[in-house]
Amino acid sequence: MVRPPRAATPRNRSTTDEQAVTRAGRHAAPELARRYVLADRLGEGGSAQVYRAVDTRLDRQVAIKLFRLAGADPSQVRRYAQEARVLADLSHPSLVALLDVGADVTPATGPVAFLVMELVEGRTLRELVADGPLDAATTADVGHQLAQGLAHAHRAGVVHRDVKPSNVLVADTTPTSGRRDAPALPVVLADFGIAASDAAYPASRTDDRATASYQSPEQALGEQAGPASDVYSLGLVLLECLTARRAFPGDPLTASLARLLHAPQIADDLDRDFAALLRAMTRTDPVQRPTMVAAAAELRGLRRQRERALRVS
Repeated sequence: MVRPPRAATPRNRSTTDEQAVTRAGRHAAPELARRYVLADRLGEGGSAQVYRAVDTRLDRQVAIKLFRLAGADPSQVRRYAQEARVLADLSHPSLVALLDVGADVTPATGPVAFLVMELVEGRTLRELVADGPLDAATTADVGHQLAQGLAHAHRAGVVHRDVKPSNVLVADTTPTSGRRDAPALPVVLADFGIAASDAAYPASRTDDRATASYQSPEQALGEQAGPASDVYSLGLVLLECLTARRAFPGDPLTASLARLLHAPQIADDLDRDFAALLRAMTRTDPVQRPTMVAAAAELRGLRRQRERALRVS
């Protein structure tokens, strides 16, 4: 999606796609707020749809998350407002950037609210891992980026609560950088729709909309999900990156019960140092898990060690 601080143009700008929405064709395409021209639909979930769009004022491609307000219940409206508030308070290279918010009325759907976000050209981590497991160096690279982004969110008092591979966007190109620790596989964490912030949510609030396969034990029990819950979920995501298998598959009830009965299975032949970190991140007791800052530091070290080993071999 579009991140001006990192590049003057969208993160991975596609000339072909941009030309597909010609100036002549823009008059026929749906338009929001007399500024954003909608193109193809990128995804859908719940009460929201995500579209590729063109910001005609700045002549750049963006992603628009569109919420239909007609028939929406109060909880769906609150979720939209909460996501907008959360994203407005966050700014980090590994978190999806919010560019604008608005509301309009369209002929097809009636009243809508929308979030304008950066457009990340590529696919999700879920789609990438479906092709096979990632090596330890790449997994550590991905984990380090996500842990840094989540640590930033935690410092701002925000808990994501739904960290999973399908919410991780993988860019299809790597930006040029002189930094030694620059990402080899750039990723961005999206969908803060059920995130909780200290300012907006009382301490007792829980939410059952997180994806069961990646929930922490405390989420499965309906308890408050704090920063340690994101640490647990990230641990499951990284384990899946290394094995290409979900630690807790099955229907929501089966997946939720499984984590209460046993820890995720970590094979003996898995990278030893990585396995130790994942066991720590997925401990049942949230107090015993490392902080996200500590996890990020460990992942950074693991990436450097594994990359050195690859160069030597």
